[in-house]
Amino acid sequence: MGGRLILFLKYCFAVLAVIAAATLIFLFVGWPSESADIDYGVTFSRPYAALELKIDADDLLKKTLDDLGIRNFRLAAYWKFVQPNQYEWNFKDLDKDISAIGDRQGRVLLAIGEKLPHWPECWGPDWWKQLPRDEQRVQTLRYIETVVRRYRDNPTIEAWQIENEPHFSYGDCPKTDPDFLVSEIALVKGLDPTRPVVTTDSGELSTWMDFGKNVDALGVSVYRVVKNPYFGIWRYWFVPPFSYQRKALLTSLFGIKKVFISEFQMEPWSNEPLPQTPLDEQFKTFDVEQMRANFDFAKRARLSPVYFWGLEWWYWMKENQGHPEFWDEARGFFK
Repeated sequence: MGGRLILFLKYCFAVLAVIAAATLIFLFVGWPSESADIDYGVTFSRPYAALELKIDADDLLKKTLDDLGIRNFRLAAYWKFVQPNQYEWNFKDLDKDISAIGDRQGRVLLAIGEKLPHWPECWGPDWWKQLPRDEQRVQTLRYIETVVRRYRDNPTIEAWQIENEPHFSYGDCPKTDPDFLVSEIALVKGLDPTRPVVTTDSGELSTWMDFGKNVDALGVSVYRVVKNPYFGIWRYWFVPPFSYQRKALLTSLFGIKKVFISEFQMEPWSNEPLPQTPLDEQFKTFDVEQMRANFDFAKRARLSPVYFWGLEWWYWMKENQGHPEFWDEARGFFK
């Protein structure tokens, strides 16, 4: 009896080893050709541009549209700015940005929720932070409903993003309540059944399974060079471009409908704000050669659309730091 059990366990181990090896080969072996069937865009953050980098956000958006020729944008309805107090709404800047993009036949993926792109990640207003958690959730749903009702008749809005990487623990944020996230998604689908509803997740550090089944599409991040507190500069050299598409194929077996790239690294990684980081330190994680390599990687990833991350930094480098090569490289890519 003991011999049969040992034999059975050996058989199970062998089967698992074959499955694991086949999965690794499927995900990490090969090199795809470039794909022409990809829509490219950028994330544009007015607060990041104006408040952290101290650049003219209006001029940046205008030149992004007219000089770079970009037409696909991911914007965020930053809650602390659109509802600075409980009884005051201010959509002036967001209206202006959506209008500028729409005037040039552009399209917007609009992110809403407590957790949105850029540090501090969670953008709840100060008055909201003082409320009990149950009342916070009531106000969160009110804010989401107000934003969706305002823009659901605007043809420039292509889709809604609910929260930003809610599964990924990063930023000054409370822990995500999965049930509440499902409520947020259901609310938006009820308010606007005509548009896709998406959320996002880490491309390298997540299985994508946590919330992907609840939405029409899942956006994932792609980071190529980061700083790790244990290893210093960490390069994802072992992750080939097609692995994201193949991982998407695997997760489709479990109900993930579509995967796209919501955040593709195109600026340096720093543990300090970039204006406080010396340029020679910035160039250790991102220089123009890395930018070219990342553009090539995006062409081969075979996921669409792709929203690049770093637009504001390209402009800051050109206008404030005497390094126009990043902006010029982006112009060549998009045009």
